[in-house]
Amino acid sequence: MTTIVRRRRLGMSSVKGIVAYSKQGIKWVRSDKVITPDATFIRWGCTCDLPMVGGDRMVINSARAIHLVADKREFRRILNDHELCPRTWFSIDKMNEARHVNFPVIVRTRTHHQGRGLWTCDGVAVAQHVLFNNRLAEGEYYINEFIDKKHEYRVFVVQGRVVCVAKKTPGNPDDVAWNVAKGGRFDNVRWDDWDLRAVKIAIQAFNLSGLDFGGVDVMVEGEGDPYVLEINSAPSLTSPYRQECMAKAFDYIVANGKDRIPLIEERGGYTKFIHPAVCDRAKMKEDE
Repeated sequence: MTTIVRRRRLGMSSVKGIVAYSKQGIKWVRSDKVITPDATFIRWGCTCDLPMVGGDRMVINSARAIHLVADKREFRRILNDHELCPRTWFSIDKMNEARHVNFPVIVRTRTHHQGRGLWTCDGVAVAQHVLFNNRLAEGEYYINEFIDKKHEYRVFVVQGRVVCVAKKTPGNPDDVAWNVAKGGRFDNVRWDDWDLRAVKIAIQAFNLSGLDFGGVDVMVEGEGDPYVLEINSAPSLTSPYRQECMAKAFDYIVANGKDRIPLIEERGGYTKFIHPAVCDRAKMKEDE
């Protein structure tokens, strides 16, 4: 059997939806309750200890990978090193040393959620004022260039393949953070309408995280260049369609193991990126 272990106050409706759509008999438990031994565990944003079953079990999403993406600053450093995110600095001194900084810039706290811990700064003096007023010492924040985004997506990735894509529609398009908590919504995107550059960069970032599944937030600027913002280890599934897609992917892992499914080099549109659990046209290997 398989058990989803979720953190308290996190993802109840998402997890219940997955359980309802699963064909493999997945169940769930809250991380602060008694967790009985099982053959497979799925961590839904939690990092608690899990019981063993005769010394053998499969854990989907390691505690180490969850810790990594939860530390937004340190994972942003990885993204920045691979040029997958907006240009980012990890101290105001480094930003001052950089050439051709385009203002405004965004100051963000090391860990954050629901659009909180974010300030838009039109110059160095304003950024310094934000850091001072919020008592943010070096190591507790990062700064990135502002991108005038045209679209933002959440790309749901499992095993290095995409199970579904949702487009964010903000409550206020002028907000820097397009967040459901601030009145926005997610709309499902049809396979044929996937922004393939956004999908590809999401998978690149996902493969740096060590996660087995996650929701990758990608924004696309006015000129069309995509940038990764962060990865969520317990991505909200507010749509029955997305719940069903994730359930199919978890059932696939239970039946086949959690190894990465590599991309192929040949062209294929969405079929080279999509997870085989949700589409029988998924391209799995090079044609011979």
